[in-house]
Amino acid sequence: MERRLIISEIEGDTRFNSVTLQVSTGGIIGVSKVSGMRVLNEIQNTFFNHSQIKEIFELESNGLRIKPIQKKVLDSAIRGFSRDIQCMAYAYYLAINGTEAHYVDMTFTYETLNKLSISELGLQARTKGKYADDNYGGGVNTSYGTGTISVVVLDSTADIGDYTYSPTGVDYPRHSTPAELLAHEMLGHGYGRVKRSSTYGHADAVQMSNLYWRTRGYTNFYRNGSWHGTQVRLSNSQANSIPNHFIYR
Repeated sequence: MERRLIISEIEGDTRFNSVTLQVSTGGIIGVSKVSGMRVLNEIQNTFFNHSQIKEIFELESNGLRIKPIQKKVLDSAIRGFSRDIQCMAYAYYLAINGTEAHYVDMTFTYETLNKLSISELGLQARTKGKYADDNYGGGVNTSYGTGTISVVVLDSTADIGDYTYSPTGVDYPRHSTPAELLAHEMLGHGYGRVKRSSTYGHADAVQMSNLYWRTRGYTNFYRNGSWHGTQVRLSNSQANSIPNHFIYR
């Protein structure tokens, strides 16, 4: 969302004519320029070889915030793609253009978490990304102001044991990818949280993990949620549904 800050005068001896500045609020924002670039890379990786979708996602000149997208640009880019791909792109469009800020700290296990993440999660100074991998399964989301902040571990090795192999119904563990964690934490938990979805703590996030995998073309497994949140196991149809606020319209 773009808002205008109008400065009419400055106290003191400085002469200052009225100037209008663009002030950006809301959207998807890296906690640093490094995180900003990593976030952009993982959003684009979500749409892997669909170049016409990847190219609508860009960073603003500050290197932190994903640039707002016009609806007509989104509509044109995703026309003709599957419902899953359309809904995933629409989910990012909504978060990018929203009034709430979703900060993201993308880190490796050996890197120190950003001070903002450490503060909001109540962690010790200089806590490493490995702590987030060991204690949060590779990612976490929490409230920050009127928005949220997410930590995503790029090299997560946490076993997520609630995946089901669809042909046999057998559960097995997988590791999370950064792009899947971003969809799970920031879109599933974070966007649902600020929109007051009644299921943001569990089903929304599990469904966004599965939507990510289907967007990437993987349809023979899904996450059932029995190791997540409330630990309520979702049926195949529940797990592979899409949160209503992310249905492309």
